[in-house]
This record gives sequence, structure tokens and C-alpha cells, in this order.
Amino acid sequence: AFTRTLSARELSTGQVTGSLAIGDSYRRTPDLQFQYGLRVDGSRYTNSPEYNALVESTFDRRNDNVPSPISISPRLGFSWTVGTAQEIAAFTGAVRAPRAVIRGGIGMFANSANAGQIGNAISNNGLASGIQQINCVGPAVPVPDWSLYADNPGAIPEVCADGTGGTVFSNASPNVSLFANDFAPQKSLRSNLSWNGGVLDARFTMNVEGQYSLNRNQQRFVDLNFSPNERFSLGDDGRPVYVNTSSIVPASGSIASSDARVSQAFARVTETRSDLQSRTAQLTMRLSPIQRTPSKFGWSAAYTYMNTREQVSGFSSTDGNPLDVNWASSAQGPHSINYTLRYLFFNAVQVSWNGTFRSGSAFTPTIAGDVNGDGYANDRAYIYSTSAADAAVASGMQQLLANSTGGTRDCLEEQAGQIAERNSCRGPWSSTASLNVTLDRAKFHMPQRAQLSLSVSNPLGGADLLLNGSGKLKGWGQTPSPDQSLLYVRGFDAASKTYKYEVNQRFGATRPQFVTLRAPVMLTASIKYDLGPTREAQSLNQQLMSGRSQPGQQLPEAFFRQISAQSVQNPMGTILRSQDSLRLTTLQADSIASMNRRYTYRADSLWTPTAKYLTALPKAFDRSDAYKEYLTARHKQVDMLMEVSAAVRELLTEAQLRKLPSHVVNLLDPRYLTLIRSGTGMYVGGTGVSFGGGGGDFAFAAGMAMEMAVMRH
Repeated sequence: AFTRTLSARELSTGQVTGSLAIGDSYRRTPDLQFQYGLRVDGSRYTNSPEYNALVESTFDRRNDNVPSPISISPRLGFSWTVGTAQEIAAFTGAVRAPRAVIRGGIGMFANSANAGQIGNAISNNGLASGIQQINCVGPAVPVPDWSLYADNPGAIPEVCADGTGGTVFSNASPNVSLFANDFAPQKSLRSNLSWNGGVLDARFTMNVEGQYSLNRNQQRFVDLNFSPNERFSLGDDGRPVYVNTSSIVPASGSIASSDARVSQAFARVTETRSDLQSRTAQLTMRLSPIQRTPSKFGWSAAYTYMNTREQVSGFSSTDGNPLDVNWASSAQGPHSINYTLRYLFFNAVQVSWNGTFRSGSAFTPTIAGDVNGDGYANDRAYIYSTSAADAAVASGMQQLLANSTGGTRDCLEEQAGQIAERNSCRGPWSSTASLNVTLDRAKFHMPQRAQLSLSVSNPLGGADLLLNGSGKLKGWGQTPSPDQSLLYVRGFDAASKTYKYEVNQRFGATRPQFVTLRAPVMLTASIKYDLGPTREAQSLNQQLMSGRSQPGQQLPEAFFRQISAQSVQNPMGTILRSQDSLRLTTLQADSIASMNRRYTYRADSLWTPTAKYLTALPKAFDRSDAYKEYLTARHKQVDMLMEVSAAVRELLTEAQLRKLPSHVVNLLDPRYLTLIRSGTGMYVGGTGVSFGGGGGDFAFAAGMAMEMAVMRH
């Protein structure tokens, strides 16, 4: 076969889109809240294809019709908090976290129209102004002269060997692309229900979520110029063929598909429709430990099961009439396991490994070529047995079955003597991963505002190349793509109305030596440096400017002494306020109370001279000097807290530590205190040191903000 596009076309397309959304929430009770809203999306193309009257008169379709969809998407959700977590309140007046949270919702979600979709319709209008092409099959194929073409590209044929259009084997008719009158972007009615909370005495946090979606307006392509007039059926598998035997080249089995056209004035007339649907059900379970104490090792894991059934057009996969639409399973593997492993080496280098195990994708045994005459390579293969009438095919199947893996072999053996079902075979499981390395800025003597991290994409592929060499790759870190072509067409026997096939011995193979596109291995170094002032510096400057360079009264010494001492929250105060909930023993309570009194007294004494210095500053003062004075006192206070934090932690039991909020536990950890010694650590993503519970800095900041607001009020 020989195909050539004769004209190139440059075009630009435009699209105007607009959206409007309105939402509200209603709290029925303190534990139950509803959210609801409505979204409207609209779009319109700024240009359209050139009108072709012959297309309308032949197919009763206007090729210049372009969609201008308007989508209305209502949505409703709820959030229900259940019980109370065993964690104590973070500070006076704080709301305790719930035991679990149940969330759910349902809504319509619509895709926006794609600006690129109109490009094919503009370029393929079936007119002289559109793209022109030639298709030559069998005897109409020009004899190539490669050396001539290399020296003179202008010598590449622009007509078939018979002069273009002289026989059924040559076709110079243009293609046409158009939209169905009722075309609309994809829509999905989705619902979900989830439960999230602590389990096993708050040692782990678990999330279980179920989702179900009904996906409408799924797209397909239909060739309006295809004539479903069956001319004969194949002698071996009974498959209908829509061209005469005279339109099939005996030596190669190539088909002149123009014999199955409604109109010879056009080649393919592709109508984009949106009348298919699919259904997806998914269940996800996530589990991770709640770390209440410093830990070098951390992990999390999630399992997802997904089942998708979808309508499939025969023009993409068929065993008969390509106009038929059938339900089938999706090709995506149903099982997925995601995991994260983290380890802190030498208290300085944190290594995180994120990986995924995914079950193999399904694939369909196909024929490499067109055998039913619809003009598309969409035919599912007939599975011959090892006793097939054609000795070459029988021998090929026997050899393939002997060398195939268990899954591929079982797929073929179970379907012997019939046309393969869509997605009836399944590839092997695959594993992918990424590696991240973060360096502790304090250990490596980096500036407080700097962070250095390294990431490796596809480290499994790198290990495969390093250990096995480029010639013996095992496929680690790659997503396998099995070879779906089971049969190659090698000829046609008009007398018996059967094709001659060659069995592809690489069918179902996933060996990386045969894969042209592989996931690369990349090493990325990321350096971040925060240029802005710290939050403490900004806050201090605003307080000092009041009554000096800004309107207001100068803040008194007592304010600076109290607010500065509380800039680092005292974890012992939180523990003592909830000693009944924590079930502190007399020894624990007395010991912590004694350490708390000593720490509070020393902190107040520490900040007294600093508060006097700040209060006595003139209207024109040096901001950097004032902040240095503040920072010196903060360093001393954090150092004092480091002295007592280890002792407080040793006094508490594991059960009591599990009841403490995450940021309180962090304040008992010297590594965390080192991190926030000069600031809150909210800049450049923190360091490689990880702390229990997650979000400690954010919770701490929120708690301090509330306390400061209450105190000022």
C-alpha cells in the first residue's frame, strides 16, 4: 500500500469559554453540614469549517455545524463528624478533633469543549481547499525508487501507478470530518462516600472511600461513508466482509476499501458522536501510622479496586459490523497498590520512596490489517487451534503457545476456535517508583532559609540498567505494553474465501528490548531559598511601628514580655490543663508542674530586659537590631525548652503521648525545636526532619494566632 498527503495546511482555531458558579453551605447541627451549588459552563468556537453542499446532499449532515455546548452541573455534599478523638485540646477553648469524619456527595461534572477538536473538521472539509491525499493498494502501488527519492524529493509519486482513480485499488478522494448535530462534551454523574478516622486505639489513621460514576456523552467516531452491505463471509471464522473478492489483492491480502463506500466522491467521512456511556465503581482504602513520637521510619499504604464497563464502537474493535456498539470491560487494570516509605539516615538525610504496584492492562488479540473491508485496522483475531487446517498457522500457534507466559497462553487456549473477545487477555503486573532525598539544612550547615533536595524519577529503571545492562533489561520501572497483533495478513484465497495468516510469535510480549518508548531515568536537583522576612520579623516590626511610624499607641512593656515569651508555645501548660484526660499520676503531675513553674519563671526573666529594650526604642529605630535582640532571647528560650522536653517525654507513657496533639508532641522533640529555633520553619518546605502527626507547624501557628487574638481582645 502507498499513502501520501498531497497538501499541508496551517490553521488556527479559537474558542471562547465562560463559567458561572454559585454555592452555599448549611450547618444543620454542630456535627452535620451540607454544601450545595450550581455551575454553568459554556463555550463557542470562533471559526467553522467551509460548507460542503455535496456532504449534506449525500449524508444529510452539514459539515460546518460546530457545537456550542452549555453544561449545567448541580452538586450536593455533606460532612458529618462522629464522636470525639482521644486527643486533648491543643489550647484553652480549642475544639477537639472528631473521632471520625464521614463525607459524601453527588454531582454532575462536565468537560469543556476541546479547541483542538475543530481542527480536523476545518482541514478535512472534502473540498479543494482541504487536505488532499492518495491511497494506492496492490497493483496501483507505484514501484519505489529510493535512491531517486533521496536525491529528488519532488520525484515521490503524486498519483497511483494506474493514474489515480483508474481502478478500485486507487483512490484520490478526500476525507471529511464533522460533528454530530447533538454532539456534547463528556459528562459524569459522580457520587462518593468516605470515612476517615483513627483506628486501633489511635495508632493508625484509615480512610475508606467508595465512588461510583455514570459517564455520559462518551465519544466515538463513525464513518458515514461506510456501506454495511455484506458481500460474502469468510470461510473459516464466518466474519462478514463488505467488499467483493475482486477488491482484495490475492498476493498480500490488502483491501481496496473504496468498494465499501456509500459515495466514491469521498474517502472517510468521520462523524464525531457523543452517544456512548460507561460506568465506573471504585473502592479505596488508605492506612498510615499516627506517629506520636519521633521516628526515623515512616510509611503509608493504599489499595484501590476499580471496575469499569464501557460501550465500545465497532470502528475501534469489531468481529462483524463496525456500526455495532457493545458493552465491554475497560482495559485498565483493576488493582492498584500505592505505598510510601520514609527513613531518616543519621538524623540528617531523609529518603522517601513512593511506589505503585498495578495489575496488568487488558488487551485484545487483533489482526494487523483490515480483513472485513471497512477500511480500519480494527478486526479482532480468530484464535486458531494447533490443529488448524493451514499447516503454517497450526505450527505457528503451537510454537506461540509453547513460548508464551501463563496468562497469554491461557487467554488463547480458552478462546480457541472463536473470534477473540475484546480485552480478553491481560498483561503482567507492573511497578513504578520515585525517589526523593532531602538534606537537613542544620546538619549540612546550610542557611536557615535554604533547602536542597534531590529526586530520581524511575529509580527502578536505573537499577535495571545498572545491574542487567542495556542488552538484558528486565523491564523494571516500565509500564508493559503487550504486542496485541496475533495475526499478520499474508494473502487471500478467493476460492475458499479465506485469508492466509502468519502467527506473530511476539504476541503478548512485553520484553523491554521490543519497546521503543520507555520511561526515562532522571535526576533532578532542587535548591530553594526564601528571600522574604520571617513571620516573626514581620509581626515584631508591625508591633514596634504602632505609635511610632504608624498611627496608634505604643505597646507597653508587659505586652512584649508576655507575647514574646508565648511565641514558643509551652507544651507543659497544655499537658497540665488536661491532666485528668491524660490520667496523669501524682508523680507525673507534680514533676511536670515543677518543671513548668521553673521554665515559666526563667522565660519571664529572660524576656524582661528584651521587652524593656523594645519599649524604649525611639520613633526611628533599626529594624535589624531590634529583631536581633528579639532573636537572641528566642534562642535562649528554645534552648531552655530543649533541656526539659526530653524529661517530660520520658515521664509520659505511650498511651498518653497518643492523646497529645501533634504539635505538642513536636514541641517535646529537640529536632523540631532546632528547626523552629530561629522561626516557625514554615519557609522553603522545612527540612528533611519529619515529625509525628503531620501539619505541626500549621497547627502551632493557628493555635498561637488564636491565643494572641484572644489576649489582645
